[in-house]
Amino acid sequence: MRTGYRPLPQHADETSIMVVAKHSLVRAGLRALLGATPGFRLVPDSRDLAGAVDLARRHLPDVVLAEERPLGDTDRRAIENIRAQLPAVCILFLGGTHTRDDGFPCLPNGAGLAEFCTTLGTLLGGRCVACTLRSRCPKPQLVAALTPRERQVAVSVAAGRSSKQIASALGIGLRTVNTYRESLARKIGGSSAAILTRYVIESGLDVVTG
Repeated sequence: MRTGYRPLPQHADETSIMVVAKHSLVRAGLRALLGATPGFRLVPDSRDLAGAVDLARRHLPDVVLAEERPLGDTDRRAIENIRAQLPAVCILFLGGTHTRDDGFPCLPNGAGLAEFCTTLGTLLGGRCVACTLRSRCPKPQLVAALTPRERQVAVSVAAGRSSKQIASALGIGLRTVNTYRESLARKIGGSSAAILTRYVIESGLDVVTG
């Protein structure tokens, strides 16, 4: 495991995350998404990496989630300072792909909450399937946080049913189905058939709900 990445402390119940993004709207959106996910705890955010240095020292986040990869010497010095204070911190960037081992892991473009959890699980403790942190991973906790009806809707979408077909099968209105899909989008990071299908398969919801 490379320097800068670690498993969570054995008795940790949550992963603390600092959001770093230039625009307040982006920060608010990320905080709303992550803050609604069981297993995550948000610490004060920052508009840039330079401003995150002092915040990291005071609030000791497990993860620094930054909107952009380092753009210059100022950003790189800030990262060095954060890692000097918190050698075990995970610094993760939104968007982009790896072209070389530069020490700056990124989420793939278009990644949702499931991809974030998977990437985070990999960086902090190994692949999700055999991860020693699985009991504390946000993803299985998120499954438990879904209501029975949300699970039914998620599995139905993954099975290829339209919202109208789901409404008919469950005996509820179309508007109600759309409300459940909006709720799933807030919890999972999206409600498209592709996102829900992947989530259902990875989480075993098809087995849980039968």
